Amino acid sequence: MLKLWRETGDVVQHNDGPPGCPHVLTLDDVNYLLQLVNHHPGWFLDELPVLLSDNRFISIHYMTIY
Repeated sequence: MLKLWRETGDVVQHNDGPPGCPHVLTLDDVNYLLQLVNHHPGWFLDELPVLLSDNRFISIHYMTIY
């Protein structure tokens, strides 16, 4: 346990997925964005998070989409 604490800063070993940041968007969310852009190519990048928030109840920054 001490070795794990020194290596990771945690006393519990997490084996629930690959290391790194968790994904905010699911495959369905990405497909929704692709459908929006394909249907109306004139969307501005800063409009897409508003549509995600209103229609999919996901709050993300536009740089996540970028």
